Amino acid sequence: MWLSVASVRAGLPAWLAACLALVLGGALLAPAPVRAEVGSGFDLVPCVAEQRPGDSAQAVLASPARFDCRGNSAGLGPGNYWVRLHLPPGAPMRLAREGSAAPHLTFVPQWQRAITVYTRDSDGTVLARTLDNADLSRLIRIGGAAEVALEGHRHPLTDVLLRIDGALNAAGLLGTPRLATAERVHADELVATAIFAAFAGLGIGLFCYNIVLWLTIRERFQLTYCLSLLAMMAYIWANSGAMALQFPGVPNDERTRVCYGMLGFASALALQFISDIMEPGTVPPRLRRMARHYGVVFVASAVAVAAAPDEWRYLADRIYVASFVPLPVLVVAITVMAWRRGSQAVRVLAVAWSLPLAMAMVRIAHALHFIPFGVLVQYSLVVGMSVEALLSSLAMSYRIKLITAERDRALSDERAARHLASVDSLTGLLNRRALLEQVIEWESPEPLRLLIVDIDQFKHINDTHGHLVGDEVIRAVAEVLAIRADLRASVARLGGEEFALVGTAAELGEGLALGILADVRSRPLAGVANVTVSVGMAEGLVRCEDEWSDLYRRADAALYRAKAEGRNRAVHDWPEDPARAEPPTAGQSCRDVA
Repeated sequence: MWLSVASVRAGLPAWLAACLALVLGGALLAPAPVRAEVGSGFDLVPCVAEQRPGDSAQAVLASPARFDCRGNSAGLGPGNYWVRLHLPPGAPMRLAREGSAAPHLTFVPQWQRAITVYTRDSDGTVLARTLDNADLSRLIRIGGAAEVALEGHRHPLTDVLLRIDGALNAAGLLGTPRLATAERVHADELVATAIFAAFAGLGIGLFCYNIVLWLTIRERFQLTYCLSLLAMMAYIWANSGAMALQFPGVPNDERTRVCYGMLGFASALALQFISDIMEPGTVPPRLRRMARHYGVVFVASAVAVAAAPDEWRYLADRIYVASFVPLPVLVVAITVMAWRRGSQAVRVLAVAWSLPLAMAMVRIAHALHFIPFGVLVQYSLVVGMSVEALLSSLAMSYRIKLITAERDRALSDERAARHLASVDSLTGLLNRRALLEQVIEWESPEPLRLLIVDIDQFKHINDTHGHLVGDEVIRAVAEVLAIRADLRASVARLGGEEFALVGTAAELGEGLALGILADVRSRPLAGVANVTVSVGMAEGLVRCEDEWSDLYRRADAALYRAKAEGRNRAVHDWPEDPARAEPPTAGQSCRDVA
């Protein structure tokens, strides 16, 4: 059963709601890896203390008062830190009973030089494991969290202590620390894999569809959108941990550099996309240029973070974060201005960008230390990018529909203009220029016959009956010629009371010329009796304008003989040179013949 346009439009909101439900439903599944569940894992509370000269793990563990478990560690700035993870009572024993192996510590690493993991059991044994950026990269799983097995203890764990050296501490020291069984970690990784794989599938599908569409329509905003999709997928590839799995030898700080760079490129392309997709004139030129050029700030600040030396990286990171603060304001300003100026595309785009803009503000708030790292922050960008990619594609489809409608109207107007330029306004026949173009384009391999028809004593008709009646007579004669030609030949009004018929000798035979004379003579035209016409005929090859001029000259000469011989007759001018009526030989040009 075929779907009607009305049913498709009626079902569109439900379709969009279903797509959004799938995306947001995937986001709701994301908290599972970091949410405390009985018998599966435990969220750990990080307590932070700055390192002091001469510190040892045993001495730090014996000084719990040094640790701050309340504040946001990002406010302390870059440096070297101790992080003590508070274990709930009985948690290690419970995990030991449910898991067949040692408990696993998972956390999202930030930018640092190295992390040393210290574990102490109930017997007082302290074990240490130092991880540099290359080691961390090999431990990262899908979801972006590093997994460290706390092995080697014969007794239940009582303390977990991390020594973080060379921490940038721009967005915190580490994210969502958790203690879980290997089975729970694996299950969490499967959920994260499904979420990021769904985004990858969505991105690849939208990219393939829109790049093929761009090859057909060639609008710049389509290419910008495809490039932004590539940047977003590259960011998700690096941020999700897929890059670390694919290239385990790449250090974690290199993966972080890729995240900075791709997020900067994605943001710059997003601004470019917004300014490109709006209809011309709906966004002030100054605001459009600002949006396009501001993207350079994102890219430059991302490159600065990646290339800055260690002592300048924190400042570069703060500049990078500050560059994103005007982004929501700029997007809202473009949207409001385009809406006020009557943009139709912005109405769909406003819906497409509402949730991504909110997710971007959440990420900015975390980077500015207003909210702590958590599930919402961790998955805000993947949710925002998914919704933006899906609904921006819908906005592009709507914009393409508007562009197609504009092009159709332009083509229709162009066809109408060409028709008006080619048609005589009084009779509806071809005019002289259109007839010549048509005959030249034919490139007929056989000779053509030209009939020039002229109304006899037309000045007398005008003087006696008036010009309005004269126009009616012209229209009546034109109708007779069109009926007689009957689509077998081209009929044109050359000007004044003169007409022309062009076709092959078989189409414009002697009988047709005599029929025209009889039709005009046999009945009054426009109430004027005794209207007659004279006809001059000639034939020859027409391959260029010179040959047309020669054919016209001979037919016109035949017309003058018909007038001189008493009018109301047809005279045929046969070519003096028989070669004129023969097809050209191989290699013979029109100019050679003419």
